[in-house]
Amino acid sequence: MEYKIKKGNIELGVLGKGAELVSLKKDGTEFIWERDSKFWGKSSPILFPFVGSLKDGKYKYNGKEYSMETRHGFARDNDFELVEKGEDFLKFLLKSNDTTLKIYPFNFELYLTYKIENEKVDMIYEVVNLDKDEMYFSIGAHPAFATPVSDEIKLSDYYLELNEKETAEIYQNEGALLIREKKEYLKNESIINLGEHVFDDDAIIFRGLDSNEVTIKCKKSSRELKVEYDKFPYIAFWSVPNAPFVCIEPWYGQSDFADASGELTEKEGIEKVKDRFTAKLSISMKV
Repeated sequence: MEYKIKKGNIELGVLGKGAELVSLKKDGTEFIWERDSKFWGKSSPILFPFVGSLKDGKYKYNGKEYSMETRHGFARDNDFELVEKGEDFLKFLLKSNDTTLKIYPFNFELYLTYKIENEKVDMIYEVVNLDKDEMYFSIGAHPAFATPVSDEIKLSDYYLELNEKETAEIYQNEGALLIREKKEYLKNESIINLGEHVFDDDAIIFRGLDSNEVTIKCKKSSRELKVEYDKFPYIAFWSVPNAPFVCIEPWYGQSDFADASGELTEKEGIEKVKDRFTAKLSISMKV
């Protein structure tokens, strides 16, 4: 089922399954990827309780081994409950259950709220630990934004602009995992040009940038979309080669390294929470 809200000139639609954002419009113009399965059949999956892949699809916690072969955890494939709805917000909930406990041994509540405010859309993530002991988890956003092409506008006319000039390296992949040797990518730059082959080697993943905003811009159009992601330690960009969309992915967490031990408490980038964890990103658009 799709739930919709509208405030002023902004409207959005969210599915109950995965609490997935499937439509985001300003003045009638759609900014979310249309989920064409020819390229990628999703538009904004929530990444929880892991970001990326686990080595061998397994991990160990308190002396027990658990299997989770799906990439990016399981939340995106579960039905969320709409627990609150107002004129300008939707609040969804996923609770741990007997099925999740078999593969992830923590009792939790996961909330995702969409709120339209000041011509922006806030996505607010809340993780509530219902156990006495600390809970280990990762969480991330994966929204896909349309980069429409035409006879006049090509993919190569689009670019990403960070709000700070960066000198930064990116992670390299070994299959679905990461290797520790990084690759030089930005040298006192704030622009990442898009095009058909930018993502041939999978996602572009940074950790610890000074920037906390990124804007999708087009050289031949006034269309813009900005994502503010303060405090997220990772930011990744991804698309399918030659596809007319780009994902902006703020993360708390990452895929396992190829040499990972498999121990959850040692997992690179893992978060732990005693009671409640909150993170927020904000999306603003210009037609």
